[in-house]
Amino acid sequence: MGNSMDKNIKAVIFDLDNTLINRREAFLKLCDYLIKTYGEEYPYEGTREELIRYMVEIDADGYGGLHNMIPRLEKVWKLPHSVEDFIEERNKIFGDLTVLYPETLEVLEALKGSYKLGMITNGYSSVQRNKVQKVRIGHYFEDIIVSGEEEWIKPDPRIFLKSCANLGVKPEEAVYVGDYYPNDVVGALSAGLKPIWITESPEEHPEYRGIRVKRLKDILGYL
Repeated sequence: MGNSMDKNIKAVIFDLDNTLINRREAFLKLCDYLIKTYGEEYPYEGTREELIRYMVEIDADGYGGLHNMIPRLEKVWKLPHSVEDFIEERNKIFGDLTVLYPETLEVLEALKGSYKLGMITNGYSSVQRNKVQKVRIGHYFEDIIVSGEEEWIKPDPRIFLKSCANLGVKPEEAVYVGDYYPNDVVGALSAGLKPIWITESPEEHPEYRGIRVKRLKDILGYL
């Protein structure tokens, strides 16, 4: 246990996207799929690289809103999709495109047995469950909560409290590891958990006095 973390920690709860898995890489694979599937029949404006940059901008690391993708994309590429058609096709394949961070298995192996491990992830149930199954990490976790199956989504403190209850620990006995400050850090703090924030931008949110690390593997220095 590192000096900055209490010794009574019994559980480590993780975010999924851009914490355990590389969602950014998966989204680039989705862009590649869409261009290969539809690009010839439905030409787009500009270069392939410009189109991908625009799609990444619209997606905003998953926080741009799926319902906004088609309306905004139509400015440069008119696909044969309604909003609902796009979401359905995306959800069918996105889980299969999942990319595991190289250090994820090392971290989970190092923590299993010493802590109860849980996961809280926002998103569609089938998509998020498929991601976990694709990269074969489900067996590490005693509890996995997907917001699509619940009444709440992060940062609602109740979803964090449910995870603690499922793991049989008090909030102050749990650490939450995530990359997205508004959902992961704010949500964990509001529920009484101790956050570890994965971020490559140390200047962001100077008001946050807790632990921040640059990559997943760095959390082992505190646990």
